[in-house]
Amino acid sequence: MLISGIDEAGYGPTLGPLAVVAVAAETDDQAALFAELAAYGVKDSKRIHKPGTLRPLEAVALPAARWWSGQQISTAAEMFACLGEDHQRSDLPWVSAAASLPLPVAATPCTWTLPAQPRLLGGHLVHPAAFNATITRGLNKSDLEWELVADLLVRLHPLGAQTTTVDRLGGRAFYRDLLTTLWPSDTIKTEREDTTVGRYLCGDHLVQFCVGGETVSPLTAVASCLAKYARELHMILFNRWWCQQVPGLAPTAGYPQDAVRWLDAIGDQDVQWRGRLVRLR
Repeated sequence: MLISGIDEAGYGPTLGPLAVVAVAAETDDQAALFAELAAYGVKDSKRIHKPGTLRPLEAVALPAARWWSGQQISTAAEMFACLGEDHQRSDLPWVSAAASLPLPVAATPCTWTLPAQPRLLGGHLVHPAAFNATITRGLNKSDLEWELVADLLVRLHPLGAQTTTVDRLGGRAFYRDLLTTLWPSDTIKTEREDTTVGRYLCGDHLVQFCVGGETVSPLTAVASCLAKYARELHMILFNRWWCQQVPGLAPTAGYPQDAVRWLDAIGDQDVQWRGRLVRLR
């Protein structure tokens, strides 16, 4: 039995990356897998993460990343690489320190043993330049989010018969037409569409977009934790770098109200990095 989950972190904040993550695992005993994930504390990242400390989130996300990747993952750069981001490709000066941010940051190291086989860990980390390019193409943030999710669905599809649970994308309730654009040769069968779930059979791939997807599938909750963890590591690097540039600057979590305060505090500074101008707004 193949199970997969997709979720995001950073859609609402003004500052910091948008992270979208997918995980897939194969198991002969779904109930045992779900019970083991619950025992390790897996649940929606919003219920785990505590402002001011990375420990609870990291205690779940880092061993999950290590199990799914099969790698030790000892730095933030290695964590980002698991999700498709090479820090050397980034135009952001604070990301250059990712290789020197050791993991874990706060949690006690641990190793997971799960009654399953990891099949896929993938994702996207979207920074200002990529987001601005989306706007230039005439698209909005919702369009960008769908493009990222769609790419992960396309990566999952060749793995075979599976159930993928996606945390529903904002207020979007209907997905059949979008899925048809991904797999035009497949017959997309709508199994259910209402205010809480859109469920579609795409060949032998069942894709469901659920309100509160993290409570429907523990794998979606794992994806949520990994996306949030990657974003929080980026915000550590972001705040360290900017607080060095602007004496007395208070760190930010990037959410809209505090982002206004933070942007006012840094003023109109131009930041040159590798011969290019870094713009945050």
